[in-house]
Amino acid sequence: MKRFGVAVLLAACSAAHAVGWNYEESDDKMTGKKSASAQTVSDNLLNFDFPYQGKNRGYLTVRQHPQYGLDVLISIDKGQMLCSTYDCKVTIKFDDGPPVRFGGNGPADHSSETIFLQGAGKFIASAKKAKKILVQFNAFKNGSPVLEFSTPQSLDWPRK
Repeated sequence: MKRFGVAVLLAACSAAHAVGWNYEESDDKMTGKKSASAQTVSDNLLNFDFPYQGKNRGYLTVRQHPQYGLDVLISIDKGQMLCSTYDCKVTIKFDDGPPVRFGGNGPADHSSETIFLQGAGKFIASAKKAKKILVQFNAFKNGSPVLEFSTPQSLDWPRK
């Protein structure tokens, strides 16, 4: 499966909360080609029970990688996003539109802080027009929290 480099993407924006999309390019050492990403950090903090209490933000990442292709990732600082082989659904609302259900996949390393959305093109098409994105997922022993992302400048993808 194509799931690598999630920690690097999260580290880029976890140091400080920023509103809107942040863009980054880097070189893939294996292929010598460029990798590009866009990431936004949630406006709200999640309030999970022990042992995941404390600061816990969400992240939306769009990534084009020469080895892994186009991906959209939803991530949290800590906790367990439930994403089994049989049931991995994420509900996303763009602005005032109706909620849309997306399927998902867990990362190859089986970590529980990230979900890879199915239908990256569909997400990107909607995110390119959205000023606000809400994301709801199932969290282990913490219900179905909603991450709120303000995107005053809509997603610019692919970068021009």
